[in-house]
Amino acid sequence: MLLPEGVVIDGTTGAVSPSTDRYEKRLSDLRGFFRDDAALDRAIAEGGDPIAYEVIDYRHQASDLAFGTTIMMPGKVGDEFNMTRGHYHLRTECGEAYYTQSGEGLLLLESRDGEVRTVEMKPGVCAFIPPDWAHRSINTGKDKLVFVWFCATDAGHDYGSIKDRGMRKLVVERDGKPALVDNPNYA
Repeated sequence: MLLPEGVVIDGTTGAVSPSTDRYEKRLSDLRGFFRDDAALDRAIAEGGDPIAYEVIDYRHQASDLAFGTTIMMPGKVGDEFNMTRGHYHLRTECGEAYYTQSGEGLLLLESRDGEVRTVEMKPGVCAFIPPDWAHRSINTGKDKLVFVWFCATDAGHDYGSIKDRGMRKLVVERDGKPALVDNPNYA
């Protein structure tokens, strides 16, 4: 039987207590997601393969709701800001929500029919991700980007579609600011 429980989330560090799982993604784990492999190799060599982001979960398989945090490090690969891999949900009817706690960034979204949207990620903004939209978080700031996410426990993740063809747009630095540009490697 599931019992009610209070879960403490630190909005600055992203710590979740209690948590049920956690994982880290290093820059080398994002090979194939950034457009410039040479810039990725340089960033890995110069930084010692730093952590790009960490995810901390609170989920129980007997429940229909899961939540947790994503903690994204600042930085760039070439002119592209640090990002998550991006994914669709395997259960295409499942949406998600991201509530930004600290830092700044952009949520890049793409529908299956090619519509692209962004939602600003800053403290106090809760982004609604409709069902069957790919989504990727991008840290455009100088500090960690920390957000809380909520989705169906069994929504599943399809990272392969994004890795195989990319997303139509990239978020890069232009004149010291984030800019949305066409992805030259989009298949």
